[in-house]
Amino acid sequence: MKIGIFQDVHANLPAFKKGLDFFNEHRCSKIYHVGDLIGIGPYPKEVFKLAISTPELEFIMGNHDYWFAFGLPHPHPPWMSDEEVAHQNWTHNQLGHEHRRVFQDWQFVSELAFDNGLQITFQHYGLDETNKWFKPIVKNPQRNDLDQLFKGSKSSMIFYGHNHNPNDTIGNCRYVNLGSAGCFTKSKVRLGILDISNEGLKLEKFSIHYEDKGLMEEFERRKVPARKFIKQNFFSRE
Repeated sequence: MKIGIFQDVHANLPAFKKGLDFFNEHRCSKIYHVGDLIGIGPYPKEVFKLAISTPELEFIMGNHDYWFAFGLPHPHPPWMSDEEVAHQNWTHNQLGHEHRRVFQDWQFVSELAFDNGLQITFQHYGLDETNKWFKPIVKNPQRNDLDQLFKGSKSSMIFYGHNHNPNDTIGNCRYVNLGSAGCFTKSKVRLGILDISNEGLKLEKFSIHYEDKGLMEEFERRKVPARKFIKQNFFSRE
């Protein structure tokens, strides 16, 4: 059984398409997107339409997904600037509020258990005491940080995202962040394929080039709020 895994596509349509094509080429029977399908990128509506038309795709709730599903926090927290609020509202209007119900059904945690005792967890990040929001991001997390973030898990492997930088650390289990699929300094989608057999788990990681011609121009054409900040911090090119 092969499972395709990526996260943090963030409304980057060409990266999303490339990832799905790659998983299809490798005959993945199931695909997990581990949170933040939307937000930041210029193609929220197109990414959503393609996502819900892909039957083998399972969605995990991310913070940007949650804000569309259930609304932005009120009052807005100090770290959420007026420009970010405008960006979130633009994204939500692009999608249309009639689609909120789809996102509301997404789970924060999904687990796969097998007869051989192996268990795999997919979640966007460690959850706080409410189990409905995320713990603060730990930059460059070490083993002890990850053990605390995912404390109580019985899984052999946890796939997570939220922090866009890749990480692969062994602690109480193996913690794998493949890196954001949509927000990167190169036109490459980062993803993984997990091969599950009686012999155990085998993970292969990939960084696949996609054609991003027109991506930056689309921010301007669509007048995406906060586009200058976004292009400098999430879509800059080396």
